[in-house]
This record gives sequence, structure tokens and C-alpha cells, in this order.
Amino acid sequence: MSIVTIVGTSGTAIHVTVDGGRAQGLAELYAQQMADAFQKNKLASVRLAQGDSSVTGTDSVTLQGMIASTGDYAPHGDYTFIGVGNWADSTAYRAGETADGRVTIEGAGLTSTGIVTILGGNTDGITFNAGSSNGSFLGVSGDNYFNGASQSANWTIVTAAGNDTILATNGTNDIDAGTGENLIMLQRGVNRVVSEGSDTIRGISGGQDSVTLLGGNSFVTLKENAYVADQGSVASTITLGDNSSVVGGSGSIVFFTGAKGTLTGASNDTVSALGDLRVDQGSGQTLSVTGALSFIAGTGSTQVQASQATLWGADHLSLSLDVTGTALWTGNQSASSTNELVDASSSTGHLEAWSGAGNQTLIGGQGGDHFVFGTSFGDNRGATNVTVTGGSGAANTFGVLSGHTAGDVTITDFSAAAGNTFFMYNYRPGNAQKEINALLGTATVSGGNTSIMLDNDMKVTFLGVTDLKASDFSIS
Repeated sequence: MSIVTIVGTSGTAIHVTVDGGRAQGLAELYAQQMADAFQKNKLASVRLAQGDSSVTGTDSVTLQGMIASTGDYAPHGDYTFIGVGNWADSTAYRAGETADGRVTIEGAGLTSTGIVTILGGNTDGITFNAGSSNGSFLGVSGDNYFNGASQSANWTIVTAAGNDTILATNGTNDIDAGTGENLIMLQRGVNRVVSEGSDTIRGISGGQDSVTLLGGNSFVTLKENAYVADQGSVASTITLGDNSSVVGGSGSIVFFTGAKGTLTGASNDTVSALGDLRVDQGSGQTLSVTGALSFIAGTGSTQVQASQATLWGADHLSLSLDVTGTALWTGNQSASSTNELVDASSSTGHLEAWSGAGNQTLIGGQGGDHFVFGTSFGDNRGATNVTVTGGSGAANTFGVLSGHTAGDVTITDFSAAAGNTFFMYNYRPGNAQKEINALLGTATVSGGNTSIMLDNDMKVTFLGVTDLKASDFSIS
């Protein structure tokens, strides 16, 4: 803790105790503003008495209220600043007078047309009940309570290391809660919150809420159109309404309760969504989505449950996929070579997988799955090396499009008896049967497996198959 001295007129000054952080700088700024006004002979200080006290200011003078004793205060007038602390000169007023106990300030009588600043620098903190004036509340020590009630004024609210309670107004609120365990309740205003401690933050419908978590281990519950930047080093629990988004996070638990939501750049988060969810550039996530999932450039060990999903892979993605509907996966959307694993063996739905450059392992599920090899994206035409297992259940299709890249494809469970086929689309052959016969002419059998050579130097190996037939292929 440190002490900041606030000067006043008539030889008065108060000491305020500051717990550090942003509050420290603002308290020092407050002190400098009072010192500047004093030097210019533009400062008028009033020693506030408990209960109601009225004063009239002028436009040319900074009117400062000074509190140095515990109790309840209801100042009336054009105050620009109200400071709470202890008298710097112990002989200036009666011995033993102190503001280290609780101080309550009723702000309904503050009539400044500009910004009124409330500085609470006493050990036990202050309670401030906001009125209709706009202002700044600096709770720089102790446990403070800012009560915005039903007011619509605009406030900047900064607290230090205490355990503070903040009830925002229905206006615009810029809130920076310090490193304590704070309770922040947002109303139907525009709310920008920076949370440095382990906080509980609640919003209501109709608010426009933006929250940045710097501390972690917080509980955030917001409604529609909310935004959370999860920058804490410790995981938090976040619940958001419709059309809301979270950026960042490490190990946090996130719930999206609306029709759609967005998560970007999270690492090791556990995420549930009751509607549709878009996930961008995450790593190592666990995702459970009742609606449709859009998964873009995710990486790391990732678990997905969804009704349906569209997935654009990234390097070192290891994806366990469980869908009841349709899932579309494509590699190499960043036009680079990737190493990826997609395991849909738990899925009862349908997987459509498009491999690209790099080393990729694909495992289908219980539905009829569709695999396309050697696709190129943009200028990337690197070779594809794929091991694919179609999975149990309905018939699967495997194949290429005309213009595919080079590569080495291994199909582990091709079975004509199960209705599996190998396709070659968009070739437009003059005589399809002749082309199939020519393809079979490239076949080599070794170790109980058969390999064929496609155009563009692509080798396809069918494990456990020694009797490939023309009926196993479709060229169109």
C-alpha cells in the first residue's frame, strides 16, 4: 500500500491509502489536479459534515468536498471532486478523527453538469449511491460498493485490491475491477469491464456487455450479444446468450445458450452450445454442439460432438468426431501441408472427407462415408499421403477428382461385398469400360494387397484385396 496526499484550501489536506494497480495512477492524477487548481487559486475545499450539506459552486472554481470521518454523507451542490481519507495534519481538527471506518455517500444531491470524481481512500472502503450526474468512482482501498441503482448516468469505475461490489448504471459504464474477489452486476447499459481478480460478473437482457478477463477463476454470466476476451492465466466459467462470442481462454468452461455463438483462439477449453457454434483457430478443445458446428483451422487433440459439422483442418489436428448427421472435413485450407488425424468411428452419421497435401489418417463411422483424395487448394498441389478406414455400417465410396495431386493412398477395409466402390469423377472418358480395364492393367499384388497407379503419379493400395474387378470402379 502507499499514501497519496490530496491538498485542499484553508491549510487542509487528506491522506488516502492506495492498494496499487490502475487505481494508484488515478489517485495520483486526482492529487495532481487538486494541486494544480490550488496553485492557480481555483480550488475551494469544503469539509463535509455528516448528513445533508449544501454548497453552491461557480464555473471558475473547482469545488472539492473532503471527508475524514466515518459515517453517512449526503452532499448537495456542484462538487467536482469528493475525497475520503484521513487528515494529513492531525492537529487541524479534533484529535482522533478518522475515516478508516465505513463511509457512505449519497450522490443524489450532486448537481455538477460535468464529471464528478469520488475518491475513496479509507481503510474500510466506501459505499456510493450514484445519482443523475456522470462521474468517476475510484475505490482505491478497502472493500467498496458502487450502487448505480436505476440511474442512467455514465460512470468510470475503478477499484483496487479489495473485494468490491459494483452495480452498474443503465448508462455507459467503464469498469476496471482490481485484484480482489469482486461482484459486478451489469444492467441495461453499455458496459465495458476489465476483470483483474477472481470475479463474479452478471449481465441482463438488453445490456451491451464486453468483458476482458485478466485474472481468471471467474464466473461470467451474460445474455445476448455479449463479448468476452478470456486472457486470464487461470480458467474461468463463462455462460453467454445468443449471438455472443469468446476470444482466447485456456482451460475455461464455456456455455453458449442461444441460437448461435463464436469461439476464437481458445486452448483446452470445454465448450457446450445449445445452438450453432463457430470455432476459429483453437487448440485441444472439447466441443459439444446441439446444432451445427463450423470448425476452422483448429489443431491439437480435439473432441467434437455435434448434430452436423463443417471442419477445416490445420496442422497437427487430432480430431475425435461424433456426429449424428453429416460432417464435412477438408485439410489444407491454409494452402499448406498438414499432418492430421480424423477419427469418426463414434459417429452414426455421414462423413465426407477431402484430403490434401501432407500425411493424413481418416477413419469413417457407422454411416455411408465418402472420401476424396489429393485435392488441391489454391496454389498448393503438394502430394497427399493418406491412410483411410471406411468404417462399419453402410457402403463407403473412395476416389479422386480429375486434376488430383500425386500421392500415396492406403485403403484398409475396401470390400466389394459391403458395396464399397472407387470413383474417378469429372474425367469424362469416351469409353469408361476401356479406361477401367487400363487402370486394372496397372495392378500389382504383393503380400495379399493390391496397388494400382492413377494418373498424376497417385498410387492407391487396397489392403487385404487380391481380386479387384471392373465393378469395383466408377469413372465418369
